[in-house]
Amino acid sequence: MLFGPKKINTVGLDISDSSIKVMQLARHHGYYVPSAYSNIDVPNNLIANHVISDEQKMADYILRAIKSAKFVNTKYVVASVPEAKSFVRILKMPKMDTTEIGSAIPWELEQDIPIPIEQVYLDWQLVKEDTDANQVLVVATPKDYIDALVSSLKLAKLRPVAFELESMATARALISADDLDMTTLVVDMSTTITSFVIVSGKGVIEYTSNIPTGGNHITENISKTLGISLKEAEDIKRSKGLTADVKKGNIRQAMLPILDNIIDEIRNVVKYHADHSSLSGGVRKLVLSGGAANLQGLADYVTARINLGADKPIDRIVLGDTWVNVMPESERKKLKVSPEESLAYSTAVGLALRKED
Repeated sequence: MLFGPKKINTVGLDISDSSIKVMQLARHHGYYVPSAYSNIDVPNNLIANHVISDEQKMADYILRAIKSAKFVNTKYVVASVPEAKSFVRILKMPKMDTTEIGSAIPWELEQDIPIPIEQVYLDWQLVKEDTDANQVLVVATPKDYIDALVSSLKLAKLRPVAFELESMATARALISADDLDMTTLVVDMSTTITSFVIVSGKGVIEYTSNIPTGGNHITENISKTLGISLKEAEDIKRSKGLTADVKKGNIRQAMLPILDNIIDEIRNVVKYHADHSSLSGGVRKLVLSGGAANLQGLADYVTARINLGADKPIDRIVLGDTWVNVMPESERKKLKVSPEESLAYSTAVGLALRKED
């Protein structure tokens, strides 16, 4: 999901309010290798309140990202749709033929989203059939954002073949075939937001949400607490993480309020899922992802905090592996992109992998 055909040579385009990431994969001896990729910053006002402010300017930055990737050999793209611009729901609908579900969804969903149903594009997937009801995963995304993104891509002389939620692409990249039988929570920490995605057995997205807290907030708190510039705070954050103090003050204590806010929300998400899900058991694995997850000691800290007082502890808490569904571990040492950089590409990799679904 979201929209478009599959099985075509495409490039993944992960567009956020702070960056554009490009990823194209190529077959090589039975697995994939990243054949073209890039990560460029975009101006703060290019996407304002999750709305593209200037389609031509967006097209220019997309072209800049494609050019920076150097070896992109296709004009077909699968582009991400921001979580904050979309609505994901599991609807319990009366038993009906699958050919009738599409026309019935607007009536079922109309009271469940905050904008008029005629102003969104809808896509759906049947996830469970009971004797008297169907459970359907529905995604609704405002037409204004999709239309503006389509216009930007066409101005860049690219052809969009599909749009997909960031959460779905990220989950595809990070959850291996061996783990598809368990319920997994992916915590995607980007520069400005942290997204939460719960995936049940067989890769079904059960729940998504986000909070406006990300890596930039950690940097800002370090800068304010230690009385240093944002650049110096960012450098210290990347080099020291949670593992050590620095001469100018305690960096760990400057980071913890932001991280604890994220951990509190993880607990809320896990509890909400346990109380409301009818598709699967409780969350058994937590995967940390996104560029802001590249903090030394983060996985250990989350592990130590998340299960305190929990009725049902999470069995495994790990740092995500962007290449788990791309190439064997023995081949990853040949990559020019470091393991730390790789986490920032998780969504783009998931978009690039979509063609093989």
